[in-house]
Amino acid sequence: MLRCPSCGANVRHADRACSHCGSLLSTRRCVVCFALSPRDAEKCVRCGALLPAESLRPAGGTCPDCSAALVAREAGVVGFSECARCGGLFLTKAAFDAVVKDAATRAHVRAAGPEAATPAASLARGFHYRKCPICRAFMARTNYAGGSGVIVDVCRAHGVWFDRGELTAVVDFLEGGGAERVKRRDQARLEEEISSLEGRKRVAQDLSIPRSVESHALSRVVSFLGDLFG
Repeated sequence: MLRCPSCGANVRHADRACSHCGSLLSTRRCVVCFALSPRDAEKCVRCGALLPAESLRPAGGTCPDCSAALVAREAGVVGFSECARCGGLFLTKAAFDAVVKDAATRAHVRAAGPEAATPAASLARGFHYRKCPICRAFMARTNYAGGSGVIVDVCRAHGVWFDRGELTAVVDFLEGGGAERVKRRDQARLEEEISSLEGRKRVAQDLSIPRSVESHALSRVVSFLGDLFG
């Protein structure tokens, strides 16, 4: 346990704010893993990267959970909006694409060494739909990359909302080669489906029974596989 520098109450290392007086505790955002560290830390408590100087300014929109005004931050060259109360993040598509690209680059570097197992993130969240901080329309909930286990909220027009810890979990997933594993899994499933359809087609031909549905389905799967992995 630590003590709040403002009131002296006991606080946990991972607390975003003091539960007694509300003072912010973990405010330093890492530019590599996007985890939060205490405000007086010089290095990320999670990955050890040097922490950038804090820069806060008002940003458009409000937190979809806390309804608090979001503040604008920067992590390296990536800009984002953050809720100072709960630690949620809102990134535009361009900003999130930059984070994904950086994580993918680190994944390729790490691929030269032995593959390390990445533990699944533990991010228990109550299920509910959230409104976009910008347009206030309900966002779509999706499992990032179709297999990361991280459920994010997406507004097609404005960006992606991450609860505290979710963007870090996505970065872990990418750095651990998760995207490639999901791609190989999907490719294997498509190949199995093609094999199954081809088998059904051969049986239909042997029985001299027209199977136009199977032939059409096989053509669509082959075309999709070519677009996905071509």
